[in-house]
Amino acid sequence: MQVNSAILAVVQQINHVLEQLEPHEYRRQLPEFEGNTLGQHFRHILEFFQCLEKGISAGMVDYAARERNLLYEDNPGIAAAAFEAFADVLLELDTAKPIGVRAEFGGQERPSYSSTVGRELMFVYDHAIHHLAIIKIGLLCHFPRVQTARDMGVSPSTIKARAMRRH
Repeated sequence: MQVNSAILAVVQQINHVLEQLEPHEYRRQLPEFEGNTLGQHFRHILEFFQCLEKGISAGMVDYAARERNLLYEDNPGIAAAAFEAFADVLLELDTAKPIGVRAEFGGQERPSYSSTVGRELMFVYDHAIHHLAIIKIGLLCHFPRVQTARDMGVSPSTIKARAMRRH
C-alpha cells in the first residue's frame, strides 16, 4: 500500500467516527485527556494535514504554523468536510517532490531541513495514527457505543506483529 492510500484509509476511519459523535460529545472535556476533547485531537490531526498541503504549494512545510481553527474542534461535521477536502487533494500529490520543513524546537532559531512530499506524508500518517490511539481511549472510556475500526490507532507494523503471534 502506498502512503496516499494509507492516509485515505485513515480519513475514512476518522469520518466513520465523526459521523457517530454528537457535537456535545465531540466537545466534552475528558479527564483522560487532562480536560482536552476529542475535537481537539481531531483538529490537531487535520491541521497537520493542512499544514502539509499549504507547505507543498509554498515549498516549505511549517507544522508549528497551524491555524488552530476552533470550528474543527467544535463541530464534527465541519471537521469531516475538511478531512474529505484533504483526501480529494491527496491523490494528486507527487510523493517524490522535494520540500523543505521548518523545525520548531522551542528556541529563537527555526532551522529547516530537506524532505520530500512522500516523507512528509509518512510523517502526518504516523502522527494521525498516534492521535487516533489516544482518541480511541477516550471513545472506549466515554462513548463505547461509537464503532471504530478494530485497528484504528494501531501502526501497521504492530498489526503485522500481532498477526504473526497468532499464527
